[in-house]
Amino acid sequence: MYDREYEYIAAISKTGTLSGAAAELGVSQPALSRFLKNEEAELGTALFQRICNRMVLTYAGECYMEHVEQILAIQARMQTTIHDIAKMDQGRLRVGIPSIRRPFTIFSVIPEFKEKYPAIDLTLNEQASNTLEEMLENLDLDCIAVNVARQTDLFEYVPIAKEHYVLAVHADSPLYRMAQQCPGYPYPVIRPEQLENASFILLGKEHRIRQFADTILSNRKIPYTVSMHSRTLDGALEAVSNGLGCTFTPEIQLSYIRGSKSLRYLSLDAPGTEYEFSLLYRRGAYLPPSTKDFMRMFLERFRTQKAMDSYA
Repeated sequence: MYDREYEYIAAISKTGTLSGAAAELGVSQPALSRFLKNEEAELGTALFQRICNRMVLTYAGECYMEHVEQILAIQARMQTTIHDIAKMDQGRLRVGIPSIRRPFTIFSVIPEFKEKYPAIDLTLNEQASNTLEEMLENLDLDCIAVNVARQTDLFEYVPIAKEHYVLAVHADSPLYRMAQQCPGYPYPVIRPEQLENASFILLGKEHRIRQFADTILSNRKIPYTVSMHSRTLDGALEAVSNGLGCTFTPEIQLSYIRGSKSLRYLSLDAPGTEYEFSLLYRRGAYLPPSTKDFMRMFLERFRTQKAMDSYA
């Protein structure tokens, strides 16, 4: 499907001679010479110069080849796209998720996907949301599922659910006894000022949850203590379940968290707690049918699980 003239110029550039290029292309040297003469006349400039009996690209020839390489790359992507559409049982899928979403992804989504696409090479990457977005921007991932506070033009967004940041506490925590049921809130409500002198398990500053915690605590100048730091949210929640303090968290299905029977969620009476949990992919990137199907499965499974948890 490549244009023949592009191959001719590329072959001359590669071999450095008309005879070598003609032999590689399977055409006669006079025919190739006529082609080059006509092409240069049409362009109005020379593409090659002779240096020590070799055909060397001129500056115009270098520009020509640079654009030819882009054209060939586009054609190659087109062929890949058509191939994927025609044959959906091979390929790869690189998914990015925060570690706290791993149990849902592994137990609810991946088994269904692998049953339908057993030959797809699936890789699950667990990183902080900011890191996942950087990897997606660099096309090191095909799609990610993250909490989105602010959208950019780099990505396409597929909303999954509107959620809130909440406070996770132990069932025996004074904060839990202090909280009150309020209309319009899914969990018992606590005010930020009631967190004064509370003991927190905090994540690293690269995590969006930590950035939210700093907004609630530091911006309001609420005094608090830090009982420990955790590299992952699931580690922080496990620490809460063992009575080591409290932590801010997205609304995660408690059934997937170790020690969940002793965990309780509290809603915060504060602005800015809402975010949208979404699937993201790079704007302009080609998504093979298997990747689109994975995203569909993720969306449907999540909403089904959410509805079951709400019913329970």
